[in-house]
Amino acid sequence: MGEVVLNIDGLVFGHKRPLVSQAVDLSANAGDFICLVGRNGTGKTTMLNTLIGVKKTLGGQISICGVPLSRISAREKSRFISFVPSKVEAVLNMRIRDLIAVGRSPYTNIFDRRTKADNAIIEDFIQKFGLSGIADSMIAEVSDGERQKAMICRAMVQQTPVILLDEPTAFLDYFAKRRLLSDLKDIASAENRCIIFSCHDLDVAAKYCSHIWLLDEQKLVQITVDEFLNGGYFSKYQ
Repeated sequence: MGEVVLNIDGLVFGHKRPLVSQAVDLSANAGDFICLVGRNGTGKTTMLNTLIGVKKTLGGQISICGVPLSRISAREKSRFISFVPSKVEAVLNMRIRDLIAVGRSPYTNIFDRRTKADNAIIEDFIQKFGLSGIADSMIAEVSDGERQKAMICRAMVQQTPVILLDEPTAFLDYFAKRRLLSDLKDIASAENRCIIFSCHDLDVAAKYCSHIWLLDEQKLVQITVDEFLNGGYFSKYQ
């Protein structure tokens, strides 16, 4: 088990009113590959937006690598945590390679000059995600699924200890979903990253995630994959 990289202490999240009646106390370790599960409208996206700091907490504290999120500046935050939303918004007249390279911006100088090491990281992840064949294509020329994979690749290039993905398999077919989740699990393990992703494809996700965060009946709790599959949850959330 890796070290704790994300700690959630007494968190209450929501909009003007809490989406949970029970404050959230959870932690995640380096190497974890966590699936966030819940019915539509229960607050999965709001939870992820709260973890990244887009939504203000209604109570409690979030810490990354022991540092309270509230004390991390916007530029510093991009070295701690990365996020890929479910709806991809990107500059369509940009090349896929250039989009992915944006992930190195937290580590470059004011002129955004990348080192050989930066470029090597970019090319390595382009290959890992099978994007070499479209790397020089314009974003407008590729499919929604390819665009989503490029955005995920950009987050991996950012090399933050915590990575959040909202519905990363939404635009992929069954086999592409399996390949992506398998690749992400390998990256989490090999690079000691904590990856938390929301997903509706539970039959696929359960094969790869290390454990599950279940948003159920206004509380968010952690359960094992076995508990999810055999405790009556799986059929409930299909």
